[in-house]
This record gives sequence, structure tokens and C-alpha cells, in this order.
Amino acid sequence: MNHPSRELLVAIDVGNSRIKLGLFEKNGRARSERRLPEYLRSMAVEVDAAVPWHELARWTKKIDGEVVAVILGGVNPRGRDKVLDGWPATGWPNPQVIDNPFVLPIELHVDSPRTVGVDRLLNAVAANVIRPPESPMIIVDSGTATTVDVISTTGAFEGGAILPGFQLCSQALHQYTALLPRISNDEIVGEPPAALGKNTRDALRSGLFWGQLGAIRELIQHLRETLPAEATIVVTGGAGRLIAPQLPGALHYPYLALQGLVIVGND
Repeated sequence: MNHPSRELLVAIDVGNSRIKLGLFEKNGRARSERRLPEYLRSMAVEVDAAVPWHELARWTKKIDGEVVAVILGGVNPRGRDKVLDGWPATGWPNPQVIDNPFVLPIELHVDSPRTVGVDRLLNAVAANVIRPPESPMIIVDSGTATTVDVISTTGAFEGGAILPGFQLCSQALHQYTALLPRISNDEIVGEPPAALGKNTRDALRSGLFWGQLGAIRELIQHLRETLPAEATIVVTGGAGRLIAPQLPGALHYPYLALQGLVIVGND
């Protein structure tokens, strides 16, 4: 009898705005080899949209392997329940839900560990795999909210800062003013906008982009002052592609929380 050559793992990260899905090869050597799991396929859908289970099924059919584990996490309980309630009859294992910070392979040096968003901790679990020994890290996750978090020289999660992300700021300006339009991430992709906006949309693009980047830079500077050694900067999240080029030397991993889920699932 022929057996699939590879064992596969499906990771699902349910955020406030999007559901991120990835197909990975199950491999427990990632941490020991100090490398992040590489996704074979990935996609993101709006949190209120239908999950394209048929597309995931096509992924697995095209790869010589079998899904042996599914791991699900995220900060959006309603979205997580939606995924679980609509779980398809694929023959895959039922998802392992990660919603308890104390099951994660990381020390938490914060006042209330249970209230920390699991996405921040999954980012930290993944970042620890590539963190240079005895060096701290600063993780910037730019999504609906932007978080700037610190990992200590020993790999502990030390906390950080939370601020509104691009789209939350844009939505607030649009919703709470009479005439200001909403600016999408797509309108600030590519070359950074000019600081001097000559019309309303360009003025909004400038404020959103440079205001967000300025806040992140300021936080990084102040957090660095608390650390005993030079920190590596890691950028992730849906808007990470906009932020990373503006932070010299930063590492960009779009799906860091998904990779954290895979590391947990491989243990």
C-alpha cells in the first residue's frame, strides 16, 4: 500500500479583521534547527467572509501528503467559533484550539498573562526560534491594532505597547468626521506618500502613514533604552509590508503568528 510521503499541518490564525490560513509540512525540528516553518500554501480572507474550504482541499490534493494535525488560534473568539462551527467534512483531524497562554513554550513576565492576546504570544514563540542567543527582540505586528512587543535576552515575553493600526485610524477619521474619506491600505502601498498633502486624500495618506511609522519608531527607541543589548526588529501583520522597508535591518515575516501555531503544533 502506498503511503503519503509527507505529514501536513494546517494552521489557522483568526484575527480581528482577517483569517489567515497556512499549509505546512509537519516537522518537529524547526526549533532545534533555529529556522521558522515555511508554508507550502497560504491565504487570508476577511473575517466575515466565507472560508474557502474547497481551496484548502485543493491544496492538499496537489501535494503528496496527508493532513495529520490542525491547529487554530487567534484573538477573535467570534471568528474562531465561526471556523469551528463551519468545520468541513474533509477527514482532517478536529482542530486543536490554542487559547490558553500557559500551554505555550514561553515565559510570560507580565501582570496578567491571561489577558495578553494569543497572537502576540504566538509571534513571540516564532520569533524566539530565530532570536540570536542572549539577544533581545522587538516585534512589530501591524494589523487592525499595531503592537510593539519585547522579547528578553532569555526569550521571555516582557510586554509592550498597543496602538491603533492603519485601518482603525482611517475608519475612525472617516466615521467621526463629516467629510473625510476612508483610506485603504492599498492607497499607501508602494512609495511612501509625500508628507505635504496637497488635497484631502493625500493629507490623510500622509498622516496615516507617517503618523503610524513615527509612533512605531518612537516606541522602538524607548523600548531599546530598557534593553541590555541591541535588539533585532521583526515585523509582521497585514500592513507589515508597509512598515518593514522603513525600519533598516528589520526582518519581515508576514505570517509570524501562523508559524508560531505550527511550532506549537509540532511539539
